[in-house]
Amino acid sequence: MERGWNRRMNPRGIGIPLVLAAVLVPACTPEACTSFVEYASGGAWYGMNFDWYPDQEILFRIETDMEGGRVFTMAFIDAGDTLSTAGMTADGRFSTLQVTDAEWTGPDPDEGTPMIYWPFYALIYRGASMDDVADMVAIDTYSQYDDPPLHVITADASGRAMIIEVGADGNDILERGGRPFMAMTNFHSCSWAGRDPALIEGCGADRYRSALRALKDRLGAMSPEAGMAVLEAAENLSPDFPTRASMVFDATRARVYIAVSGEFEDVRVLDIATGLLESWPDGGGDPLLIGEQGITASEILSGD
Repeated sequence: MERGWNRRMNPRGIGIPLVLAAVLVPACTPEACTSFVEYASGGAWYGMNFDWYPDQEILFRIETDMEGGRVFTMAFIDAGDTLSTAGMTADGRFSTLQVTDAEWTGPDPDEGTPMIYWPFYALIYRGASMDDVADMVAIDTYSQYDDPPLHVITADASGRAMIIEVGADGNDILERGGRPFMAMTNFHSCSWAGRDPALIEGCGADRYRSALRALKDRLGAMSPEAGMAVLEAAENLSPDFPTRASMVFDATRARVYIAVSGEFEDVRVLDIATGLLESWPDGGGDPLLIGEQGITASEILSGD
């Protein structure tokens, strides 16, 4: 595994990590993860199903970014390394890293080009705004991370959202524009932009269509319950890469609603400002204070 942090400073002065610990993933991309953003219901709502190996632990925690702000992150633990793949800041900036099935394209990472996962880290850990991310995307051409290949969704509470992917001749960017919501699974989103969803082929296409149908059915009525229903519709039932964590993010209130292992009726809510995790909606039991150490999916399931 590669370890360490090297930082490259972009023109906006945002430090971004150069190295992400490698994860052993088959060359054939597994079906993994679904994310969405929704702006039709007042405020900003986001969601993610994290689909992953059943034997790797999931960790939820409240961290501090480089400017001292509080951020929620979800990570998986592999060989002692904690690798974040979803996050939201206290002011509603949101991003996920997801596996993509797109063919390996773009510049050779040995040329010193920035890697595709940098927008995630800039937005969640380095204090970047969506304007900063847009500048980064315009200036830098990203290299693909090949083990596994990745794409990124980024968003903020103002309504700006984009999917960022590696292209053969530069970055491929899909902006939300005026659409009330966006979803991302594992196929190369930019290649299918504007196409009939029924025609989309590729990894996660069925889950993408399920998420779109569920979002349309709840247009303008997003809530923790509705968000969990969208994620349940897109649940991955594969025994090799099941849905391990489902999260609905309320950017306006800086809260994250969490269900683990497909238990969509057993939901916790984590307040980013206070770090308190409690059952939802009844609030029964003693709240747990979550900080840098975090709480694992196994601990949530066991009630410890």
